[in-house]
Amino acid sequence: MKNTIVIILLTLSCPLSAQLNLELLAHVPNDSNITLAGCWHYVDSSANEYALVGTKAGLSIFDVSVPTQPLRRFQIPGVISNWREVKTWGGFAYIGSEGGGSGITIVDLRQLPDTIYWKVWYGDDSLTNKIQKSHTVGAEDGYLYVFGSTAPNNGAIICSLDDPWNPTFVGQYQGNYLHDGFIRGDTLWGSEIYQGQFSVIDISDKSQPVLLATQPTPGAFNHNTGLSKNSHYLFTADEKTFTPLGAFDVTDLDNITLTDIYYPSQKPASMVHNVRVFGDDFLICPSYGGQLTIVDASDPYNLIETAWAVVGTSLVWDADPYLPSGIIFAGAKNEGFFIFKPTYVRAARLQGTVTDAATGASLNHAKIFLINTPNADTTGMNGKYATGAASGGSYSIRAEKEGYDTLIINNVLLTNNTVQTVDIALQPSAVGTGDLQKTDNKVNVYPTLVKGSFWVAFAEEQPMTRIELIDVNGKVVYQSTVSGKQNQIFTGQLLPGMYWVKTAGVVAGQITVID
Repeated sequence: MKNTIVIILLTLSCPLSAQLNLELLAHVPNDSNITLAGCWHYVDSSANEYALVGTKAGLSIFDVSVPTQPLRRFQIPGVISNWREVKTWGGFAYIGSEGGGSGITIVDLRQLPDTIYWKVWYGDDSLTNKIQKSHTVGAEDGYLYVFGSTAPNNGAIICSLDDPWNPTFVGQYQGNYLHDGFIRGDTLWGSEIYQGQFSVIDISDKSQPVLLATQPTPGAFNHNTGLSKNSHYLFTADEKTFTPLGAFDVTDLDNITLTDIYYPSQKPASMVHNVRVFGDDFLICPSYGGQLTIVDASDPYNLIETAWAVVGTSLVWDADPYLPSGIIFAGAKNEGFFIFKPTYVRAARLQGTVTDAATGASLNHAKIFLINTPNADTTGMNGKYATGAASGGSYSIRAEKEGYDTLIINNVLLTNNTVQTVDIALQPSAVGTGDLQKTDNKVNVYPTLVKGSFWVAFAEEQPMTRIELIDVNGKVVYQSTVSGKQNQIFTGQLLPGMYWVKTAGVVAGQITVID
């Protein structure tokens, strides 16, 4: 799993450049004072391709059949709002907005490119005039889903689209507020943003949805989700600064497991806003900070970014890769509408195990950097790491862990769509005998004969201070960070023998660990 600090430190040393594997085909700047929001796709009966783009003032319909020359054919007005989302089903578009009184705008697209018809719908039956606004919408398998509306509980309102011009209410999920939802088959994957989790909801009976499971997300502020083609992995975006995209194994809903995390390489503090799954296992990631990226998720335990573009500084709200032509179009909130030609490539992956060269034991918390890339990893308890690069070639690896000599391995050949294994053995750092002669009389270590734990007591209150234990070979075998006056140090992981106790780099005393 990627380590936050490692990635951030490495990324800051990488210069920004224009783009990788995303060729810009067209850019349409915003009209004055009109920002962009969500977007979706449509193909008419003559195979013309369209981008439906939510704006502050309504919806713009672009003909993108010639992607280098997009043509805006229609603009549908709406309540002024920065939020506007759109989905399509059966030749109709359904548009929701946070704007009060916006309802759901329904657009008949079947006469494109010549004509459109539209109206505003506010609910029917028991919800007549109650759907005054929404955060997002979904349209799948003949049903309309309205998320985060003004109706009771703000969960998911489900309506039949047997008559797509006149949706009919059939059921409602009322567990928690849903910011968004991903629907596949009989399952709704809900983004319960304010609960900090995603939910798994059985919608086989649309009139009575049943909650199956919930799972916290890395940033505890889940904005949206996307499911892998085989439905084994769920990818989550949290709308919180410095928060990663998460990948979860959801094959067992009783044991949902986080498999990896991902930060956009160019501006890791600027998080993914919406994740869209394309093909078998590519992730399209429109993000804050003007970023659009593509991630190879063919190994959900090792997510690698393989394409990116920076179009400005504002939020790239959403992106759509689903048109038959293969283009990706995206809306940046302030900069406008963009069309890209993507090149999908499989990552060149690197994996291995980090061990102690003296003992052969696996090392956790070892940091592995793939030099001159934004990619890095930190080993877990089993000593394993996994990282990689967008392009094959010759790379250098830097491996480091406190208490060990840093190791650089040059000329490691990586190949796209291939996993290279490089195991790494780190040499323990020797501690000079001169260092071990220094003492700190302001620290008391007791008892000196230790079974299980001992105490380190400072004469005065301490800020965060590092404690290290050094064995008879001069190797750092334990380290921790403490504060205050008294701290209990547990030694269950230490072999019997004599150790020096160092605080802030100075020897504070000796202990002998016994069985």
